[in-house]
Amino acid sequence: MSGEPDETPERDSEGYELWYTRRDGEVHGPFPAHLIRRYLILGRLTPDDEVGPTPHLWYPLREVPGLIPEELLHADTPEGLERLQQARLREDERLRERRAPDEDTPPELLERREGERRRPESPETVTHRQQWAELLTLPARHVPAILRGPRRWATLGATLAVAILLLWLLREPPPETTGRDCSAAPAPEVNWNRCEIPVADLREADLTRASLREARLPGARLQGARLDGALLEFADLTHASLADARLTDARLRGATLRGAELAGADFSGADLRHVDFREANPQDAELSGARLGRALWPDGSRCPPEAVGTCE
Repeated sequence: MSGEPDETPERDSEGYELWYTRRDGEVHGPFPAHLIRRYLILGRLTPDDEVGPTPHLWYPLREVPGLIPEELLHADTPEGLERLQQARLREDERLRERRAPDEDTPPELLERREGERRRPESPETVTHRQQWAELLTLPARHVPAILRGPRRWATLGATLAVAILLLWLLREPPPETTGRDCSAAPAPEVNWNRCEIPVADLREADLTRASLREARLPGARLQGARLDGALLEFADLTHASLADARLTDARLRGATLRGAELAGADFSGADLRHVDFREANPQDAELSGARLGRALWPDGSRCPPEAVGTCE
């Protein structure tokens, strides 16, 4: 891998972040997050595949919680399994038109057909399909007797149609945008996810447990601010001043703190994995108990995967 990684991830016309995918060294994208989630549900992507906000910074999909559909998080319960089945049916319906694939669909995720015959699938794809097939197969004792009768297919089809209709009627906004208000005043638990607030003056602000995932705050003045328990994953804090700020137990995985002033900042117990500390001074901050796995240190070196409290 050569060249400097991009300073900020690409975004689509609506300002949402785009993600690249990598499997077996092949990079594709960028693709919107909803497409990544859809293909996780359908098994086109697996938790072992890699994604990144740039073509040079990669994470296993399982380590990017914002891309994991809720239906996959609770598939070990009967209710969660039913929701996952409904989600797969819904996404299959949306992809009926794949015979004329749109330009945004990645080649490795398209239906692998050549004429009337399938192309050979990789062992990983076969294994993944088998695993989900086992997960989605309910034990026979849970199948109502009516489904074993001559009208079982009609009954099953009607039931699924009603379930899909109810799911569509009761659908909720995506979790990453729910409650977001970029014009809201700084306050505890404020939701600034994906907001762009350059050179913000947030000195001494109380942002305890605030949500600033993928927010862009380059040059922000956060001296003495309270960000305990805040969510700052993949946030852009390039050249921000966090002197004497409190970020205990904050989550900053994948954030950019390049050139940031960190003297006296308290990161005790924070998640600082994959943070970009180049041109910054993390040595002058309190890092006790902070997870620093794969963080990019000022000298350009990577911290060990299990580093805690120190990069050595």
